[in-house]
Amino acid sequence: MKKIITNTRKVLKFMSVLAFVGFIGSCDKTDETTIWDDSAAATLTSISPSSALIGKEVTIAGKYFSSKADNAVSFNGINAEITSANISEIIAIMPEGSTDGNITVTSDGLVSNGLPYTVMQPIIPTISTLDPITGKIGQTVIITGTDFSTTPMENEVRFNGVQATVTESTATTITTTVPAGASTGNVTVTRDEESNGVLFTVTVSYTVTATIATDEDDGEEGALNGAMALESSDLELGEYDTWTQDGIEQGVQTVGVRFIDLDIPAGVNILSASIQFECDNTGADPAEMTIYGEDNGNALVFTNVPYNITSRSRTTENTVWDIPEWVNKGDAGPAQQTPSLVNIVQTIVNRGDWVSGNSMVFILKPSGTTVDETSSSGGREAEADPGDDAAVLTIVYDMDL
Repeated sequence: MKKIITNTRKVLKFMSVLAFVGFIGSCDKTDETTIWDDSAAATLTSISPSSALIGKEVTIAGKYFSSKADNAVSFNGINAEITSANISEIIAIMPEGSTDGNITVTSDGLVSNGLPYTVMQPIIPTISTLDPITGKIGQTVIITGTDFSTTPMENEVRFNGVQATVTESTATTITTTVPAGASTGNVTVTRDEESNGVLFTVTVSYTVTATIATDEDDGEEGALNGAMALESSDLELGEYDTWTQDGIEQGVQTVGVRFIDLDIPAGVNILSASIQFECDNTGADPAEMTIYGEDNGNALVFTNVPYNITSRSRTTENTVWDIPEWVNKGDAGPAQQTPSLVNIVQTIVNRGDWVSGNSMVFILKPSGTTVDETSSSGGREAEADPGDDAAVLTIVYDMDL
């Protein structure tokens, strides 16, 4: 076996030579990103964007920057807030009072070169009108004003703080819809900054229906003697009734119908109202009834006291019902539905004594040539049994949100 003898001094000398050569070789390969010149001022190479609004971020690229705390950014002499910084990039916010000029960076007490920038003037829209000024969720609204963007998505529309979708826009008009979650308040349009606000009232609609509840909630009053019939199986609209009381026929009757427990708050806006009757007997002859409301905030039941319908105070508002032909027993369609009763109902709910849960009476009084009707088949006969939906009052109203 050969014995290997190592000369330690020679080995150490050889390794020292290799290390020196390696150091020389590394100096030949210069990496500028690792060289730091403590004596050099920061160098700016670019800014983005070169035009910005006051309060917006500007990114400054370059080299020889210090940490965030040791840099100072100036916009034409006005110091700016720095949000982040590293050796090659600084992000700063264009300060209030900035004017067109140069951006410079002071790092470790040394001032950089300057790069020019421009202060943009904000676009602030104005709103002149809304059409309509009230509506429900989903309602289309046309906003008229100035300085809108012709690109819909560049217009930020809010209804009392809730953002809406813009579907169309020109420089002077915006088409949008009331967004889900909106409530009554100002509509605004924002581009660079927010416009003035214009009030928009958001509403929600409710539907209330009611039927005749008891025999005392409908009645017929004879024209010739004022006699009251509260338990009739039908209501004779414009028809001569030969039923007698004390030997006197009823003649053409005035009809009253009462609806109870109406859940309608006082003073709300009535959108629609009508009574749907059901045909009990066919009729084609001309028949006209004028419909009034009882001018009372909580109408009472009918009684057998003579003239218990016509003696009641009636609303000034009324509607004339020129009743179409009734063709088939059991029909309950447009021909059996009264004209709009909106004005009558609005008058009643606007009364000071109206509260939700009260009752309304409608009075159907013969008018036109029907006043002189002499035929027992000349008018229309409507079902009148309580509780069977023979007469249904439907009222739709809306309230502000």
